[in-house]
Amino acid sequence: MFMKKLIIICLTLCFSFSSIAQTDFKEEGIRDLTTVAGLGLGGAILGLSTLSFVEEPSDHLKNILVGASVGIVIGVGVVAYNQAQKSQATIQQTSIKNFDTKSRLNWHATNTAKDIKKFNSVNPKVGWTFNF
Repeated sequence: MFMKKLIIICLTLCFSFSSIAQTDFKEEGIRDLTTVAGLGLGGAILGLSTLSFVEEPSDHLKNILVGASVGIVIGVGVVAYNQAQKSQATIQQTSIKNFDTKSRLNWHATNTAKDIKKFNSVNPKVGWTFNF
């Protein structure tokens, strides 16, 4: 009974959606969830199809769970790959042309030096000396 409640709670949390202001993210989440669920279902069907090749199918019902698990893992991999590719495309579109590595390093060096001078002028220097 405990396992049944635990499974219901886990499935409820996995398939519940948080409210998102932009519909693109929600539709994308539904598409990703559908991909994972579809591949999990496909894996379960493949696991079910292996039962016809054994003499005692009732002894090998775990093949269905193994197939579903493998399908879900593959589905998560596909979704992660798609998200990584989308992120890479987004990063490449937003790159600033006149801000290469050398320019960034120079910018950080000058701004950091200004901030350090400002911090040191405002805060008094305190030192500690310990003698044993």
